[in-house]
Amino acid sequence: MKRHLKILQELIQIPSVNDGEEEVANYIAGLFKDYKTIETEIVNSYPGRDNILVKLKGTSPGKIFAVSGHLDVVETGDGWTHPPFEGVIEGNKMYGRGTCDMKAGVAAALAMMLDLADEGADFAGEIWFIGTVGEEVGMQGALDLVEGGYLDTVDGIVIPEPTKRDGENQAIFASKGSIMYTIHGQGKAAHSSMPELGINAIMTAAEFIQNTQKQFDEITNNPDYHNDELGATLNVFSVIEGGRQFNSVPDHVVMKGNARTVPEYDSARAVKLLQAAVDKNNENPDNATLTLELNQVLDAAEAKKDTALIRALKEAGKDKNIQVRPLIGTCELSRYIHLPQDVDLVVYGPGLTKMAHKIDEYIEIDEYEDTIRIFKDMAKIFTQSK
Repeated sequence: MKRHLKILQELIQIPSVNDGEEEVANYIAGLFKDYKTIETEIVNSYPGRDNILVKLKGTSPGKIFAVSGHLDVVETGDGWTHPPFEGVIEGNKMYGRGTCDMKAGVAAALAMMLDLADEGADFAGEIWFIGTVGEEVGMQGALDLVEGGYLDTVDGIVIPEPTKRDGENQAIFASKGSIMYTIHGQGKAAHSSMPELGINAIMTAAEFIQNTQKQFDEITNNPDYHNDELGATLNVFSVIEGGRQFNSVPDHVVMKGNARTVPEYDSARAVKLLQAAVDKNNENPDNATLTLELNQVLDAAEAKKDTALIRALKEAGKDKNIQVRPLIGTCELSRYIHLPQDVDLVVYGPGLTKMAHKIDEYIEIDEYEDTIRIFKDMAKIFTQSK
């Protein structure tokens, strides 16, 4: 099997479902152990969950070009017709969890670096791979690398999420922020024949949801908080759980939600709104007591649309229909926007956006191979750019 495909297949065969990135990082380090021109560094975030940095030095001074990919994947779910962790190849497709989101992007970066090292390529600057943990929930790995100063010298970062959609190979420059939160409610149990002796946590939750969603809807519809590229801040209450049995006043409830934010009404303001709503509820002793837990807080990210990195991408991918677009979802762009230096950022990678997290997820092999070529040419162009 061709090396490019073998790397991708072996990555798929490591079931790093929301965990286990240490095994992926060790596999990646093993790919480069015999290369004197390549350095690897493991950076731990949690027990068993390691980030990895891989650095290939050029032959002359220049910029640092990096591809940053996450090493975790989501749960498989039921109904697969191909084993999710085998990397089965049929025709022009490889099937498996993570083929699209985003081990194909990771493998393309690794294959690119191996090819350049084997060719003894003459290029300026340095080429890095940044492998991160926990992107699917929390993005802790990217946060640890940013806050730890590991990326302070990087000049440009490509995040190879799957960005092929609507006949375009999209280059993403902006994304919404995302707040994942849990609200816990503690009431007082009583027999359902004597509800006046209890405090109904579910009723408190129902009133809280209605009142808080009304506030978010007003923000969504306020033109002062609209972003021309990303739209409006939105909120969705997505989970509610509570109660114990038919004939008891429920003494507990859990609500979960997700707010998607834009710079004009950012994540900090959305968190403040949620906390104020909780505090107002708790002023009434007849209500269940609520507490707010923040599971993830990501800021909206809006990078520049015309940069040396995006120009290098367009030149390297002249055979593709590359269009610069915003992303209404979120990704590690939200972490890298906080790097202290002036860094070029873009999200671009192989795979159909619609296949991410799907049953029978797959990558088109020719698109994967094309991305290796594009990354290789893009790196050479960017590292010597002014």
